[in-house]
Formats: sequence, C-alpha cells, structure tokens
Amino acid sequence: MVIDFDALLKEGLINQDETAFAEFYEKTVDVFFRYLKANYSFEDTEIDDILADFYLKCWNAFLNFDVKQSFSGYVRAVFRNTVNDYFRKTWWEYTFTDMSVSTDGGEIAFEDMIEDDEHYEDLLNLEFENEKIMDAMRQLDQISQEVVSLKFVEEKSYQEIAEILWISQDTVRQRCCRALKQLKQRLTE
Repeated sequence: MVIDFDALLKEGLINQDETAFAEFYEKTVDVFFRYLKANYSFEDTEIDDILADFYLKCWNAFLNFDVKQSFSGYVRAVFRNTVNDYFRKTWWEYTFTDMSVSTDGGEIAFEDMIEDDEHYEDLLNLEFENEKIMDAMRQLDQISQEVVSLKFVEEKSYQEIAEILWISQDTVRQRCCRALKQLKQRLTE
C-alpha cells in the first residue's frame, strides 16, 4: 500500500488546506477501504467508522508532520494506529459465543464446533501461545513490529516491505532478523 504524494499536496496538507485534504481523501479512501475489506472481517459500517476516525486523525496529525520523514510512512503509521485503536476499543465486543461459521447446512456456533475436552484444551493452549507471542511483539519497537507483521502476517516480500516503509531491503532484513531474535529470547524466558 504505497501512495505517492507530490510536494504541493504535502505542503497543502501540512498547512491545513481543505482543497488539498479533499484531494488526499479522494486519492486514498478507496485504497484504505479495499485494504480493510481484504485484510479484516469488518462490516462496511465498521470500515466507514475506522476511515472517518483515520481522516480526522490525519487532519490533526499533519500539523505535527516533520518534513524529514517519509510522508507515505507517516500516513501509514496514522492508519495503522487508527486500526489498532479500533481493536482496543472493540475487543471486548467479540466473544467466542458470538462467533459462528457458515456452512452448507447453515450457521454453526463456535461452541458447537468444539468436539471434545481435548480439542477445547488445544484451542486454549493455542490462544495462550498466541497471547504470549502478542505480548512479546508489544515489547518490540514500533518499526520492528511493523516489519514482522508485514513479513509474517501479511506475507510481504522484503522488496515490498522496503517500498512500504521507505527503507532499504538490507535494513528490512536486519530489522526482521533482530526482531525475530528478540522474540525468540522473550518467548523462551
């Protein structure tokens, strides 16, 4: 998700020009909508809420933009933080009892998919392991979290990650290697 912004548009956004912001919105709204639709199981109304929050945060964040930074990277960071904030606000709304799977025979509730105690225990162990991994991930610095997420969750190549984060492929490899070493250390403690 790399979006190029010309210098005039960036300057307009930093100066809170409404016309520049409208152009920014037009250039990006479809990209961000499709990204959320493809990578998350959000309803369209949830995506609309996230995007509304994102554009409001962008409007305010552009005042603090440092022109030495990558503008695309800055916008991506605001977007990522907005999505993370949405998850933090709504995580409690999703319980296992609300989950279901569609099949040819209709909807099957999550608890009905659990066949026996051993299977349930496996699911709990998996959830525990995932939570340990997420805790270890939270201890990494922001760029390392981003690199690991892009590489192993979104399955991006080093080249794609370099383009997204506006850093070299060698830096991506180094960051990824260091992050994995830190994760391994934290998970084996």
